[in-house]
Amino acid sequence: MKNYIKILLILISSFTFGQEIDLLELKKIEFSGNSYFSNLELKDVVAFRESPNSISQWLGEEALYFDSLLIGEELLRLKSFYFNHGFFQTVISAKFNIDSTKKSAELTFNIREGNSTYYNNISVHGVDSLESSEILYIRDYSKIDTAEIYSYRKITGINLNMINYLRNNGYMFASIDSTLIYIDTLKNRIDIDVFIDVGEKYSILDVIVEKSGVGKDEVDDELIKEITGIGNNEIYSQFKTQRGQSRLYKTNLFTTASVKSSILDTVNNKVPIKIETEIGSMYEVTPEVIMNNEDNRFNLGLGLGFSKRNFFGGARVLTLNGSIAAQNIFEFVSNMSVNDTSVIGYADLRLIMEQPFLFDKNIDTRYEIYSTLQKRLNEYNTTVLGFNVNLDFELPPFVYLTSFGTSWNLENLSVLYQESYLNNIFTTMLYAETDWDTLKVDTVATFLTNQISKSTQTNNTLLSFNFGANKTNDFGFPTKGYKLNLLLANANFLQFALSKMSNFELNAPLYYKVQIDFSLFPSLYYSKEDAFGIKLRVGNIHVYDGIETSVPYNQRFTSGGSNSLRGWQSRELVPEFTSGSFDLNSISPADFESIFLDKALPGGLFQFEGSIETRNRIIGNIGGAVFLDFGNTWSNAKAFRFDEIAISAGFGFRYYTDFIPFRIDFGIKLYDPDPNSQRISERSFWNDLLQIHFAIGEAF
Repeated sequence: MKNYIKILLILISSFTFGQEIDLLELKKIEFSGNSYFSNLELKDVVAFRESPNSISQWLGEEALYFDSLLIGEELLRLKSFYFNHGFFQTVISAKFNIDSTKKSAELTFNIREGNSTYYNNISVHGVDSLESSEILYIRDYSKIDTAEIYSYRKITGINLNMINYLRNNGYMFASIDSTLIYIDTLKNRIDIDVFIDVGEKYSILDVIVEKSGVGKDEVDDELIKEITGIGNNEIYSQFKTQRGQSRLYKTNLFTTASVKSSILDTVNNKVPIKIETEIGSMYEVTPEVIMNNEDNRFNLGLGLGFSKRNFFGGARVLTLNGSIAAQNIFEFVSNMSVNDTSVIGYADLRLIMEQPFLFDKNIDTRYEIYSTLQKRLNEYNTTVLGFNVNLDFELPPFVYLTSFGTSWNLENLSVLYQESYLNNIFTTMLYAETDWDTLKVDTVATFLTNQISKSTQTNNTLLSFNFGANKTNDFGFPTKGYKLNLLLANANFLQFALSKMSNFELNAPLYYKVQIDFSLFPSLYYSKEDAFGIKLRVGNIHVYDGIETSVPYNQRFTSGGSNSLRGWQSRELVPEFTSGSFDLNSISPADFESIFLDKALPGGLFQFEGSIETRNRIIGNIGGAVFLDFGNTWSNAKAFRFDEIAISAGFGFRYYTDFIPFRIDFGIKLYDPDPNSQRISERSFWNDLLQIHFAIGEAF
């Protein structure tokens, strides 16, 4: 009998383990009974994931399978999630259905959320040894809104803020000893006791600098200490050590840099700070070969950059960049005179100095002097001379703004026109706009040509302030939060004041410029790989003295392009030119050609535009986007009309690297407000309606 039993067990065993176990694809995950949290939020909590569809699997994504043995772990995840958000009485169960023919499974979580629990009081213990001012800060950090539902993340944030405050004020080893939670299920209220171990208060014993690398003898120890901003005998601050390391990297002097406290060497409540740096070469040469089609001609050129780091000490970086490009570069070099109009090409020379200090304050400062010569064969020559200074201020912690900078630019534009060039432009314009005979066209063209000085010169200055607040959860790929940027600028006020004092005529317009950029990322997907974004931009230039058409081209607003309305080419959406007051002697050649040949202003003085975009991962590092763009530019704010808002839509693909995404977007015109253009339905899709943009980084 025993032998028969053994044979039977062997047969059952071989039959069971000889069969292939069918894997069940998890086709659907559902939730029922939940009201406070959405299905998307709860799907992000559980480890189970729905299996990709057949198309995605064909493209390379792997199928995902169902394992009923893991349901218990998922129930614990969901219960912990609800518990950490103030739902202490939540009951969750799960059921699943198996389709044996399709070898698939569907999983449903049934949830009874129960009542939410609100804060009642938070008490902080263990801080009696602190100074009275420090206790006040701790009490302030621990304040709570009793109308708010309990959140574990909120309490963790409060604890972290208190510990960071203590560690930034000398209490290097401060820590949370324990956090006790008392739940009143009848009143749905919660009391919290936080016990803090503040430890001893420490100050800086000494700042020790250790250097390595080929340039270690070129940078003084005292300069490194000055950059970090940490001194002997001052109160220890964790924030200052982190900020000091960031400052070192920003100077571009150091290959690697670290600032940290030497805990093992503490003596009598004093701790040494050790700064370890690797310093590269103080000299850098960067040659380049230039190839472009500027002026609709193939140009070949050369560029050379030279940098000297720690120039005259002070962590300054001096950079000299030069470039030159032309159809025949040797002919261009031999005819560099501004008065010579027999060649075509351009040359650019820039001297830049950057330094981390200004007036002994940590203000990143950048000075730039530049000169650009552009020569257009038998047309015109332009010379731009400019000076620019940019100040980037280091902001204290825990303020609303995350960036603040200011700049001042002074620029002189000299233009030498050829008479034949001006005459040809006016002749072309008159033939296109009138039915006059040749004699009348030539007469009027000659008259207009004589009204313009063949040698013009304009000066412009611009003082601007830039305020930024980035409140998103990720700088590279935000999925939640918002960004706000405000630009305020005033042009030529200094010249205006000097003209009043010196009694000379001002030939530049007085205007102010305001531009507001706002991006919102509502948490619709509750995912770190998917995002929904809304962007709005409003800009206005108001000329309060002078002629609007005299505002420089590079200060005007244009729409269209990879970061604007993607159904149009870059800078394509500009206001149509209408005749009015303008000074022919104060506009640049680019403005001149735009007005008289393209019948459009080179840019508007008022802009309104925006975008709505959803970004979603497709597979691996490949993502997709669907967008709707709208907006336009107008000659001024009074000219704004809602029926002139252009609209485009489209889709795109992204490849996400560790640093920045590369993208291609396909924008399609949906509504073109240009009254001179064909109807959308009558246009060629490939030649007119569709625009393709290649870009780096997201559109906003």
